[in-house]
Amino acid sequence: MRFADLPVRTKFLITLGIPVLGLVLLIGKQIDSSIKRRNIMHYVDVQARNIDLFSELLHQLQQETVEAVMYLSDDGKPLGRLDLQFAKTDEAASRITDPSLLISRDVQGVDLLARVELLRERIKSRRIAVSDMEQEYRVMRAGILDDLGRMGKLALEPATKDRIYSHLSLLNAFNALVSIRITLGRAFEGDSLEELRASELEDRMALYQNNLLLFERDAAHEVVASYRELFQGPQVNFLRTVIGTVRQRRSLEGSNVDAEQWWRLSEEALDKLRAVERISMEAILETTEENQRYAELRLLVVVLALIGVITVVTIMAFVIMRGMMRTVQEVTAAASALSHGDISVKVPVTSEDEFGAMARSFNLMIDHVRSLSESAEAIGKGNYNEPVPVRGDMDELGIALTRMQENLRAARQMDAEQKKALELEKEKLEQAHDRISVLIKEIHHRVKNNLQVVASLLRLQSGSIEDERLQQVFDQSQSRVTSMALIHEKLYRGDELAHLDLGNYIKELFAELVRLNKVGIKVVYDAEVDEGLEFDMNTMVPLGLVLNELITNSFKHAFVGRTEGRIHLRISQAEDRLYDLIYQDNGVGIPAGQASENGTTLGVSLIESLVEQMNGMVAVEGGDNGTSYHIRFRTR
Repeated sequence: MRFADLPVRTKFLITLGIPVLGLVLLIGKQIDSSIKRRNIMHYVDVQARNIDLFSELLHQLQQETVEAVMYLSDDGKPLGRLDLQFAKTDEAASRITDPSLLISRDVQGVDLLARVELLRERIKSRRIAVSDMEQEYRVMRAGILDDLGRMGKLALEPATKDRIYSHLSLLNAFNALVSIRITLGRAFEGDSLEELRASELEDRMALYQNNLLLFERDAAHEVVASYRELFQGPQVNFLRTVIGTVRQRRSLEGSNVDAEQWWRLSEEALDKLRAVERISMEAILETTEENQRYAELRLLVVVLALIGVITVVTIMAFVIMRGMMRTVQEVTAAASALSHGDISVKVPVTSEDEFGAMARSFNLMIDHVRSLSESAEAIGKGNYNEPVPVRGDMDELGIALTRMQENLRAARQMDAEQKKALELEKEKLEQAHDRISVLIKEIHHRVKNNLQVVASLLRLQSGSIEDERLQQVFDQSQSRVTSMALIHEKLYRGDELAHLDLGNYIKELFAELVRLNKVGIKVVYDAEVDEGLEFDMNTMVPLGLVLNELITNSFKHAFVGRTEGRIHLRISQAEDRLYDLIYQDNGVGIPAGQASENGTTLGVSLIESLVEQMNGMVAVEGGDNGTSYHIRFRTR
């Protein structure tokens, strides 16, 4: 028996069972992966908590080191604070000896703490030098830091890797800062830096700064923000200043710091860094707990998904199987009712089951659908006159297609009429635009010609004047008119009717002013203008006059008695609609008294008036190295 001839029920169960089995196996694999993920997250969370415990032990050892140094440095200091710190350290050490913790048995910190009691006895009886005692504690702290490094590697996971690395960097920076504090505290107590190994102090300072940089690079954004918010203030500034001074001078000279002040303020600064350390650790613990909860939730979801899939598939199989026969019979009856045309294309009948009977019925329906499809294709190509076959009043598809054909025919006719009207309006607008452009260019051309006539009249008039000062006034007026004429010339020669390219204008203005002022020395100028900077007429006219005054003043006054000079000009955008103009020459410079006076000459008064017109302000500086103008103006 062929598979195609099997009952529909059997074929359905076989067809459905294969993918369901594959889905169950896939979900089972996901369950296994989720269990492993949950176990890993639990292990990472435990290691993160172990790091927290060891960090607390390291902090207490650091405090114990400081208290011991202060006790040995002061013969009259009582044992109360030192004994209290011993108790805090012992309490922190007792936590890491808890057998329920997943801590490797080869940790150095636990072994090194075995000799702390003997060290404490020697401290209490003052039978040990401060340097030897500090070295003993340093070895213990180094061992704990090594343990923290190994735990960090065990707890590495993509979601917490950077956080743990940054926290370890912060711990190393904190430990280095404690060593720096002790060393400088001893120095302020009276020991010399040479005896305290200044080179080691330099290494600790470098270690402190490098680890802080690593912490800022790797830490999460919120932790870095907390660090920058908390680790500041007068105590922190005092700590940084003293460390920077000692590192630069390699001595305590000029620090003006006494031991009591150093111990007190540096402790307050360390407390702030300790607060940052707690925030970093809490962020790590929060992340690991969240990841663990997510892993457990994911496992629960996958298990529920497996149960749900099996349940849903079972229910669906029962429902589909029960309704399949009825569906086949209904589709067959509906297809037979919808078919009214001849059969030209048949659906292959490959079996004698219910689906075969449904295929024979669909052959009738396909023929009718094909005829409607051919009509729709003709309509899609724009042939709205092709008749649509409609087989009876119940043929809703045929009637709807006929209605669509009529609507499209009317829409095409309306579209053609509207398109023709739009083209006529477009042609009118283009003609009007061309006429306006010609008129505006003609206006600019005539204004430019009139200004040139005025400049020529001024030049002719100045030729008949013998008074040199009055002749200079005419020359200045001529250059001002020329600068305005140049603006209108650039506008009617260019494509833009309302805006002007500032860079090209400055280049031509400078050349024109060199000619008008008959400059006889070598003047080198460089102009820096932001790319694409353009202004309208309201800005360009006063700006051109300002540039005319500045350049003319340099030609006439800055380079007197010199064979060459230099002019630097920069125009840049500072903010939205706010611009800066920097003008500098290397001439003799404006005298200091004259630079601070407003409106001492007509040129200066004109510059100030023009700058005010541009909603700006001007600052002038003069000296032996030349004159500098800083103008900030705003466009409308």
